Amino acid sequence: MNIRNILYKLFFGNPEYNTPAKKSAYANLFINLRRIWNNEKHNDVGFEKILRLVLVAIQLVFPGLHIRNFFSKHGVITRNVANEFYVLFKTCLPLFFLVSGLYVNKWAVGISIYLLIETICYVSSLIFVSDMFVKPRSYRRNLLMLFFNYFEICLSFAVIYGGLHLLNAQATGVVDYIYFSVITSSTIGFGDIHPVTQLGKIVVCMHALIIVSFIVLFLNFFSSKVEVMHNEDVM
Repeated sequence: MNIRNILYKLFFGNPEYNTPAKKSAYANLFINLRRIWNNEKHNDVGFEKILRLVLVAIQLVFPGLHIRNFFSKHGVITRNVANEFYVLFKTCLPLFFLVSGLYVNKWAVGISIYLLIETICYVSSLIFVSDMFVKPRSYRRNLLMLFFNYFEICLSFAVIYGGLHLLNAQATGVVDYIYFSVITSSTIGFGDIHPVTQLGKIVVCMHALIIVSFIVLFLNFFSSKVEVMHNEDVM
């Protein structure tokens, strides 16, 4: 078995599973918008319906949807693997900005915020529009992707804290920015490093609220999938 076959088996499994997607990502998006608009899944109205419509439609302004659409024609497994590499890329990019010192540039902060918003919308969609998604091949895969999303949020906020100079003089380098972001994400808050501007305080509040939402997602949403994950093991 050559290297190419080994890598294919590692990332894609059996070739017969890698069938072309029945619909493009764009088609699925507009189908989901129509379902929400026509109340095909839930009889939701008002702000809930608006939120669900926004969470689906906003995917058009982020790269994730277009990546899934491009790779859909190459097979559903190829699409999923491409999406996994995109999530990994989004996790590593803010770390690259920090290590290379590029976080001091406003464009690096802007890119981090842009991709961070995509991740936040994705996590929100798991709560509010998950019933519109196709059943995943494995809920453990989704859980693993959420761990990457969590690390991305920590690193992206570290870029924001450092790039916008939002912390006190105790924060003197990249390690301090990452440290403060992780401590805030863990909801510990030692107090040795803290925001010193009004914008910094607002960003920290947003950071804390996002992480609390993440905790709610893990404890409530995925706890309901335990039985499904167990069934995957016994099948």
